[in-house]
Amino acid sequence: MKSNKIIITCILAMSLFFVFRSADSQIKYSSGKWKSPFFTIEVAGSYNPPIQDAHGELADFFNFKDYGTSIGWGAQFNFKFGLGPKATYRPYITLGYCQLFGSDDKNAFIETNYINNGYPLKGSAVYGKNPLPGESAIILRVPYAGLGFEYAFTTADPKKRQYIPFVGTEFYLSVITGKYRQTSPVAPFTPGSETPFIIKADVRFGLGLGAGMDIRFTKGFGMVFGFKYKLANMIGKTADFLKEENKMNLLDGEDTDLNTNLKDTRSIGFMELYLGASFFVGKSDK
Repeated sequence: MKSNKIIITCILAMSLFFVFRSADSQIKYSSGKWKSPFFTIEVAGSYNPPIQDAHGELADFFNFKDYGTSIGWGAQFNFKFGLGPKATYRPYITLGYCQLFGSDDKNAFIETNYINNGYPLKGSAVYGKNPLPGESAIILRVPYAGLGFEYAFTTADPKKRQYIPFVGTEFYLSVITGKYRQTSPVAPFTPGSETPFIIKADVRFGLGLGAGMDIRFTKGFGMVFGFKYKLANMIGKTADFLKEENKMNLLDGEDTDLNTNLKDTRSIGFMELYLGASFFVGKSDK
């Protein structure tokens, strides 16, 4: 299943590349030579397939193996400064949002439909050992803000500089939160009613690596596409007991004293396959 998702992701990325090349060949550009921009502003949406421990079956979430998500989407805003000869060095500010989602249309995993004695359960006990018939879903929300650095190949198209490929890395802060919800399958709960369980917000520090390309349709406007690998919780993983009604912590750290099943740390990773608009302001070279 995971290998199929990786293959589909690669095919999608390649398809996007050839579609953009084909569309670009239909556009007539001005004959003048454009200067490298001093500011580049990018606004993009993205398809975000979860990877590493973010991806899995929803039942695994309660066994502390992974987070049970299977699809995702997001958006990002990047403000880049062109420095150095031909603006090849681009430090930038990034703001973004990722939402990961997973579901199970046959099972409800919290048998009591209620958490009142704290989470996680003590010893080796976990919810979901005897799931009830019903429906359930999980949502992880990852808003983030950070700083990055890119190397832009601004001399790759020396005649007009219509194409600006780039590679880069970024370090960012994220606030990871979410919600698990399930239908109430049996008495004394009303059949078909939904009960939410909040995953409390936790601050983590993450890392991103990626590559992409800006394509200029005019001197000041164009499009951007590319991909990034994001590890949202590289630094700050913890596991803490929480005694609040229908709430749970992220529990991405290892702590067998809390529960014997918390024997491994969990990494929340995802890809960003993004497409959006680019705006070019000023010029950095003569």
